Amino acid sequence: MTPREIELLTIAKLEHEGHQLTPADQREIHRSIQDGLAYRARLRSMMTSPAYQWKKPVTPRR
Repeated sequence: MTPREIELLTIAKLEHEGHQLTPADQREIHRSIQDGLAYRARLRSMMTSPAYQWKKPVTPRR
């Protein structure tokens, strides 16, 4: 499912349960879904990136 479909299904479920959603509520649902996607992308990139290896800086000769 796309993020837009998840958003619309969440809104439809809440309205079906009798909740009246304001535009601010809908923006909050949209923002939380986008935050989740960004978190997953950050976690995926962190887990797939190579391990950090520190190297001592080379001092230039004088």
